[in-house]
Amino acid sequence: MSWALISDSSCNLRDWQPTAPHTTFAFAPLKIRVGEHEFVDDLSLDVHELNCAVQAETNASSSACPSVGEWAELFKLADKTICMPISEGVSGSYNAAATARDMVLAEEPDRQIHLVNSRAAGGKMDLIFLLFDRYLASNPNVSFEDACAYFDSLEQNSKILFSLCNYENLAKAGRIPKAAGVIANKLNIRILGTASEAGKIELVGHTRGEKKMLNKIIDTMEAEGFTGGEVIIDHVENEAGAQALADRIVEHWPGSKTIIMPCSGLDSYYAEMHGLIIGYGMGVASGK
Repeated sequence: MSWALISDSSCNLRDWQPTAPHTTFAFAPLKIRVGEHEFVDDLSLDVHELNCAVQAETNASSSACPSVGEWAELFKLADKTICMPISEGVSGSYNAAATARDMVLAEEPDRQIHLVNSRAAGGKMDLIFLLFDRYLASNPNVSFEDACAYFDSLEQNSKILFSLCNYENLAKAGRIPKAAGVIANKLNIRILGTASEAGKIELVGHTRGEKKMLNKIIDTMEAEGFTGGEVIIDHVENEAGAQALADRIVEHWPGSKTIIMPCSGLDSYYAEMHGLIIGYGMGVASGK
């Protein structure tokens, strides 16, 4: 029996190949409209070009979710599918995937498709897929029901943090209050936030200065119950900042493992230049 792990382009694994046997990873690209130009967030996208276009555009930009048809094609890649799009509260991507799932199952009832609300984007999603792939590789004969339960437990026990330096797109999209975004930009304030159930950035704190922000991230992870393990750090053209955070995490929790990767187009659009998206977990989702 074959497996497919499916997401949209809010997951930054991109061209990742799972290690579990007979398992495929694929994603449906979102689209980002900047002025008169539409960027398709697939493997051919020049993310730097997108970032520059977003910075130069004076009007509000927008994003569009994958179509029902795009999702339906991905749901036919394997006998068993687990799909986790960007948070339901952020985009219509989840609802389009749900419609596609129902359509495919009506035509082919023997397929098995499990749809999960990530309540996140970026690093948290990356972490869950990587840990689940490891689980599948170690349990090749696991039942679909047990695999889905394990995947759900990973989602429920993992967290996401956004460390942001620029906030214009989030403010335009209503993810944070416009006044807060304007003030933070003018005062060069770094914001630390997490994802709310409604899909907005829920502010955890703010600082002025990178070193203070690193300390704030460590304190927040500790307060959430993180005691060490695996951490994914996605960045928007800020590998140095991601590495500095990785070093602090390993220093604070010896034995922890960090993976640094660049953001896709969609995550770059929301996290903006030099932003970080951090995914980590407790218990089963720590990877320990």
